Amino acid sequence: MHTDSLEYLLTEEHELKRHIQTVLTGRTRRIIPKENLRESAVLVPVCFSENDPSIIVTKRSMNVEHHKGEISFPGGGSEPEDDGLIATALREAYEEIGLLPADVDVLGFLDDHISIMGFHITPVVGSIPCPYNFTINSESETLLHVPLRHALTDTAWMAEKTTFMGRDINIYFLEIEGGVVWGATARMLKHFIDLIAGRTVAFSKVSAHARSWVEDVMSKQEVYQVNNEAE
Repeated sequence: MHTDSLEYLLTEEHELKRHIQTVLTGRTRRIIPKENLRESAVLVPVCFSENDPSIIVTKRSMNVEHHKGEISFPGGGSEPEDDGLIATALREAYEEIGLLPADVDVLGFLDDHISIMGFHITPVVGSIPCPYNFTINSESETLLHVPLRHALTDTAWMAEKTTFMGRDINIYFLEIEGGVVWGATARMLKHFIDLIAGRTVAFSKVSAHARSWVEDVMSKQEVYQVNNEAE
């Protein structure tokens, strides 16, 4: 997509929503067999505030079972009462951040992803009102914003290669105010950004600051685990 066209979309809520919906519904989505993986879904909530659209993410608390202190989309495992994965994503978003399902305009799905914890993740993209009276539960420490204008630039993203399930992949990093998005969340977010841009947004080497932030989170996770096992 031409830069001028993208800049226009970022200032027009209706046009951006229509663009996102058109892109997501007009392609063949990658579907990964669930097999023995835990079925789950996350919500990618897009909000529009004063011509500065952003995506809402949560910084997880140290009380959750997985990914303590990391930045994530609201979401979780599917429950028997859920009527499909959209229902899972909306239920989890309501439980975690107080977002009413009726306030979400679902725009489409991203590709399926697999996390290192064995979760099969289906990302659901939806637009939400902004501002909004969010109420976070004990799973989250705070809410953060990922400005779309920032995430669409060629200087924002960083990556390094690793091997996952026998194939080479990029681990993406994105610095935002309040922390660093990385891991499965960054992989899903980067995929969404590439789709919106209509191209693969460039990335560079991981900065010392981003690496330090992630290492600090991982260190805290290990300390928290040891302390819990000692109790």
